[in-house]
Amino acid sequence: MLEVKVILISHISISDVITLLTPTCNFRCSYCFFRPMGCRSYTPSKVADVIIDVMAESDTDTVLIAGGEPTLQSDLPELTEILHRNDLRVILSTNGTRRDVIERCALDEVHVDLKALDDEKHRRLTGSSNREVLRCIEALASSDDFLLEVATVFIPGIVDVDEIEDIASFLSPLNVSYRITGYMEYGNELGAPRPGPELIMEAAEVSRKYLDHVTTSLDFRRHKPRKKIITDLR
Repeated sequence: MLEVKVILISHISISDVITLLTPTCNFRCSYCFFRPMGCRSYTPSKVADVIIDVMAESDTDTVLIAGGEPTLQSDLPELTEILHRNDLRVILSTNGTRRDVIERCALDEVHVDLKALDDEKHRRLTGSSNREVLRCIEALASSDDFLLEVATVFIPGIVDVDEIEDIASFLSPLNVSYRITGYMEYGNELGAPRPGPELIMEAAEVSRKYLDHVTTSLDFRRHKPRKKIITDLR
């Protein structure tokens, strides 16, 4: 019997980029704020058709695929190939645990979320080791097929200035871009406060001792406020 390829989709949001969100994840991050919405399965071609139609009606040709963890969708590579053939710029946001899937995708940028360099802290935050994430970052950094950005959430008392400096030092030989985002208290499960601008700027300055390209959540918002959400692709 011919296997029908499908991708599980939460929803598509349209702002300054077209964001496609998938609902499942293999981490259990204690501060995750993502709440899946539609959660239906579609073929990669159907998802691509909707995105292409949205592109024709919007001011952007950029698609951000995020989640959840989108690399858990085994047919993600096929979707990215279709989008690329239709001249869309494709960005993947991932936790870096499925390098085999990432390397089969057609991508312009990959954003890997490195929660912590210290494995004990990483386990506390996600329930999992960071071993595969670190290997993934090292491997992807050598690719000429796409740009690589590593991102970390600054969490006072857990992922603080010292931990950020350790991450920047780890990334230094790889010559990748690094982004520091301030922690937001979504239910405050960690009991941590939101870092003030001074702390975020301090972390950025420390990181710039090791890296040429460092940005923070203070510099710009990656997305403008959402204009439209699509939960049913029919």
